Amino acid sequence: MTDRIPLLIDTDPGVDDALALLMAFNDADHEVVGLSIAAGNVGLEYTVRNALKLCEVAGRGDIPVFAGCDSPLVLAPREDAAHVHGRDGFGDAGFEPAARKAESEHAALAILRLSHEHAGRLLLVALGPL
Repeated sequence: MTDRIPLLIDTDPGVDDALALLMAFNDADHEVVGLSIAAGNVGLEYTVRNALKLCEVAGRGDIPVFAGCDSPLVLAPREDAAHVHGRDGFGDAGFEPAARKAESEHAALAILRLSHEHAGRLLLVALGPL
């Protein structure tokens, strides 16, 4: 078997990205080396919470979760999809928060660091609003 391809997934986990993340977690050809989280479908507090809970439920506490920006970097209002995904992004299902917290390293710095650690091999999977 060849070396697994490292993935860094930039995401704003609502119900749509949750399915993609679960598929990536179980892909034998790829290794998820981190999740960089942005506000998008809902606010950053919920997208980070959702990423951590998804990792916990999937038994993937080994995947670091890095919180990013809570608003766009350009002068544009952040629009969310709470009307589609629920206020919490997971259909307001009422999940308890995950036991662990996000890493202290900012997502932008984690992307830079991991791109050096996996130079020439890292794939940045852009599920979030970038």
